Amino acid sequence: MQTVIKTSTNSYPVIIGKGLLDDPKAFLPAGFTDRKTAIVTDDTVAELYLDKLLSAIDAEVFVVRHGEKSKSLATAGKILEFLAEKEFNRKDAVIALGGGVVGDLAGFVSSIYVRGIPYAQIPTTLLAGIDSSVGGKTAVNLSLGKNMVGRIYPPEAVIFDLDVLKTLPKKYLKDGYGEGLKYALLCGGELFDIMEKGIDEKNLERFVYLCVRYKADVVEKDENESSLRRLLNLGHTVGHAVERKSALRYTHGVCVGIGLRVICRACRNAGSLSEKEYLRCVALFDKYGIPENPYPIRELTDIMRLDKKSDGENVNLVTVHGLGDCRIEKMTFDEAEEFLK
Repeated sequence: MQTVIKTSTNSYPVIIGKGLLDDPKAFLPAGFTDRKTAIVTDDTVAELYLDKLLSAIDAEVFVVRHGEKSKSLATAGKILEFLAEKEFNRKDAVIALGGGVVGDLAGFVSSIYVRGIPYAQIPTTLLAGIDSSVGGKTAVNLSLGKNMVGRIYPPEAVIFDLDVLKTLPKKYLKDGYGEGLKYALLCGGELFDIMEKGIDEKNLERFVYLCVRYKADVVEKDENESSLRRLLNLGHTVGHAVERKSALRYTHGVCVGIGLRVICRACRNAGSLSEKEYLRCVALFDKYGIPENPYPIRELTDIMRLDKKSDGENVNLVTVHGLGDCRIEKMTFDEAEEFLK
């Protein structure tokens, strides 16, 4: 399957299927591999897929340590120095081979090196394939919060080979399901039904496509997150607070799922989400192993004040009024704390 994302700054394909890494040149934009190329990956992914990519593409390679701690200004600086030492220029290109950390990091570096060079995303996790590789958000973390330094910088292409999921540990598959639950609530309909039924070999490609297509529709209308794109933060404001509070004990997608639990319960209590639909959501969270929020709401709202999506006194929460009916609501932090309780 393929979809094309068209925004005011760029147009690029998102290609989804099996066996794509057997011939990546066939799916990268014309001329992309004729440039000098750098592959950014992590030590786990390198052992699995780097040789396959290098057999098709002649490239320099920079390997980072796997995990969220690599998504930092320090690591970005090392990659920038590497590109400079290898004499990369604006005509050259970067390929991000990995999960969300590698994709965000390599995309951010590409966006600022010589004021921007082309890059492509080859995601190797479910979470990256359905979400972080699509839409052009790039970022690194600061000690006070996730993704606080970054910019919107679309890739030239996204190539998601579903065969990589065969080597993905269950922990990280669950991580992707957590992000998929966000799309199930945003979309309702077929996507929610697929997740209720259970994701398997027969419907996996359709599940991925529906997630990507929803995000593509939103990004095409609001690339720079001035309004509609904020819907994609459903579960994230609370989830990022859980992620920081837990000191990364929980993976990102699971934290998003915990945030969804908190939001859905608050909406049910406020009367905006019916009991029937709330119970369907709870059953889905249970099905995919999303735990209850382990922290007091007050502690989470204190962390939320540092979230990049707040404006000092207020925060935009995405609330659920029905399956496929989510809305952006601006609240003060006091109002948000009361609402989430």
